[in-house]
Amino acid sequence: MIPDKAVKVEAYCSTANLGAGFDAFGLALGKYADRVQVKTARTRIVKIMILGPYGRGLPISPDKNSAGPPARALLDRSRLDNGVEITIEKNIPPGLGLGSSGATAAACTHAMNHLLELHLPPDELVKIASLGEAASSGSAHTDNVSASLLGGFVIAYGDPLRTISTRAPAKLSVVVVSPNIRLPKNKTSLARKLVPKTIGVKEAVLNIGRASAIALGFARGDIELIGSGMEDAIAEPRREKLVPGYKMVKKAALSAHASGAAISGAGPSVVAFVDKTKQDPKKIGRVMVKEFSKNNVESTFFVTSPAGGARIIRGN
Repeated sequence: MIPDKAVKVEAYCSTANLGAGFDAFGLALGKYADRVQVKTARTRIVKIMILGPYGRGLPISPDKNSAGPPARALLDRSRLDNGVEITIEKNIPPGLGLGSSGATAAACTHAMNHLLELHLPPDELVKIASLGEAASSGSAHTDNVSASLLGGFVIAYGDPLRTISTRAPAKLSVVVVSPNIRLPKNKTSLARKLVPKTIGVKEAVLNIGRASAIALGFARGDIELIGSGMEDAIAEPRREKLVPGYKMVKKAALSAHASGAAISGAGPSVVAFVDKTKQDPKKIGRVMVKEFSKNNVESTFFVTSPAGGARIIRGN
């Protein structure tokens, strides 16, 4: 039994895929952040409480909330007799394609690792955090959780899993436009089912080249190169029907000199990457909102910058 103590961690939202990097690329965004406090309990239970502006209606069952499976997995690793009480301050709007469940899982994983003094490496933490995504969407994808855990631009790939993270260019602004459309509660699961299990060689080659351009663009700090890779031949052509007017919104963003644009994760938000030293990101956001309105879709936008990884904001 370890002494009673608590750790509170903050983890930012994220955008995943970035076009060609389906299920592999993620970028932490400095707009919204979930805060998760984990406190030791005397009995070996996992109890979840949810607060915050977007907590209403979210499951508190450890099997269905994205914080639950990582917490249980790490308790098993610790071989201690403790349980944990998890309090989630839900500040990231769910259902927008901004990695809401992934940020919760990332914050909980980081807090548990610190609380239980496990000292697990980043790759292992990302893999454990992805168990939370399986609980919320049915798939243990690692793109959002890796970005929220590690910060910056992250590539998560391979079996066994490997992660690479790097800082994004300081001059990169990210425009996020969220259309006000009604989507099913199982939106992420539905979006994943639209992606074919097998693809042609031509599609694969196109995405390999584009994804390589994105990765090299981040390594070089070249936003135009990043944007050149934000075309997807695999997921977006099947998913764009979930976002009415997406093609025209993307075209409008590029015409307004965004470096690149893509559906954020499973959507419906759309992200545009902008070199803020050359273009006004707010102007591009307004252009995208106007284009959505031509399809009778109301939308809102914000401009943000890449964020760092999960961090402890209070611990004892």
